[in-house]
Amino acid sequence: MKKIIIGVVAAVLWLVGVVAFSVAASRAGASGAQFVVLTVKEDSVKDYNTMPVFKELAEDTGIEVQWIYKNSTQYSNTTDPVGTKGIDAIYHTGFSNLKLYDYGRRGRIVAIDEYLDVMPNFSEILEKRPDIREALESPDHHIYSLPRVEEMGLKAYPNILYINKAWIEKLIEENDMPAGVELTADMLKDGLDLSRSQFKAILEKFRDHDFAGDGKTVPLTFVSGNWQGNESDFIASFGVPENRDHKIIKDDTIISTIEDEKWFDAVCEMREWYKEKLIRTSSFTQSDIEFLARGQDGRYGAFYWWEKDTVLAKDLRDDYIIVLPLKDDDGNRYVGMSNELEIEKGECVVLSTCADKESLLSYFDKFFEPDYSAQLNYGSIKSGAFLPNKVGGKLIPQNDHGDQSADDFRMKNAPYGVVYLTEEVWNSSVEMESRAKLRLENLENYVKPYTIEGIKPIPNLNYTEQELKELNTYEAMLANNISGWFTKSITLEDPTRESWQGMLNTNKSALDAVLKINNDAYKRYLTATEKKV
Repeated sequence: MKKIIIGVVAAVLWLVGVVAFSVAASRAGASGAQFVVLTVKEDSVKDYNTMPVFKELAEDTGIEVQWIYKNSTQYSNTTDPVGTKGIDAIYHTGFSNLKLYDYGRRGRIVAIDEYLDVMPNFSEILEKRPDIREALESPDHHIYSLPRVEEMGLKAYPNILYINKAWIEKLIEENDMPAGVELTADMLKDGLDLSRSQFKAILEKFRDHDFAGDGKTVPLTFVSGNWQGNESDFIASFGVPENRDHKIIKDDTIISTIEDEKWFDAVCEMREWYKEKLIRTSSFTQSDIEFLARGQDGRYGAFYWWEKDTVLAKDLRDDYIIVLPLKDDDGNRYVGMSNELEIEKGECVVLSTCADKESLLSYFDKFFEPDYSAQLNYGSIKSGAFLPNKVGGKLIPQNDHGDQSADDFRMKNAPYGVVYLTEEVWNSSVEMESRAKLRLENLENYVKPYTIEGIKPIPNLNYTEQELKELNTYEAMLANNISGWFTKSITLEDPTRESWQGMLNTNKSALDAVLKINNDAYKRYLTATEKKV
């Protein structure tokens, strides 16, 4: 789960193909379900069929849906999920642009834009938001999937650097601060000002003192290549607008970051930190789940994530503070920007074999209403995700979930998927979580001001059929080659300018093709959205 659709975290195990489905189908028949929907769900997530929000939807619409499951591993190993017998739709599809178009043009999934007369909510969204319509259209201008729209202004900056102030306090008390790092206890608060060399010197002390004990101290950690809490802002501190895609819009042109000399310099520096055991191999091999589990006992000296509460046990959270983006040798601070999209396509498709497409689509159309979107995204009112009564016409999130963290509660109780939560909804219908408000405040105070000038994220782009085929040919290969060279150069052998140039030369044709396709699509996007607005 490289991207935290955090609702995908383990499933009612499906025994084997036909046998497993027949069991689920018999359950559907017993309950009188009109539709069967396949979704990706893990064991820790509650059964959708028992979730209050889906029971309320059934009462509201008069439409019964029986949910059946595959876990993420089973689903990823299914070569043709649309061919699963007996289902009417797939939720959490994860389909690429090419796959959506391929299924759609072959008539295997429904062109949803042909059923807008039974979908007043979705129809209004497409009318009001031409950028959403543009994002969802395939090369033939049909819309083959329902989206997830969650606009909070958070995803562009998925990394905040936290440091263990309790360990720094020990260094101060023992009069053992590194040379050139003049910190006092009263300076240890959010917004700590450090250069990259000062930060490194503190991590060296963490390593040498082994404050966690038994060799468990991890000076600096992250989840390489993850959508949040990755190494991109460390690389950005060298002045390159890095993100996990290695591409970004700069001065209205989509560029590659790996061709920048400063990117190579950052890799060389990370190699040195790795050799000095300030960064461990686990940063390049661990999943986000493993990273979060390891952080609970306070073994991290510093880490990248977008909030500390998810990483740390409750009694340790006050021990960590935010570090400003690290200063370079000239005193400059830089952060990158991600391309993580707040408009995500491919969340749900309806199969052409569905006997009553209108009814099922009218059911899914309810998901876009504010009260349903909120409960699908965070958990139902009855489960305790929100206060039982609205205040000022708004749903108010319940922040106290006992011993569970807010994320633990949400992962178990929220199905995620198709939602519509925009600034308009936050202002009128749903109160934003307090932790989301805090994240926004932290970004405004400690991160956003250091955005590299002239950069902005790549929006949802529309591609022609030929472009989709070329991207399908090049992108996976390119990502693997870059990732392979990057990880090898940090964890196995010293990077050289020759090996870096060799990697670039080997991938030049693929890189040039991907950049050209994206820039052509970006120009069309600007023209299309301007015309529609």
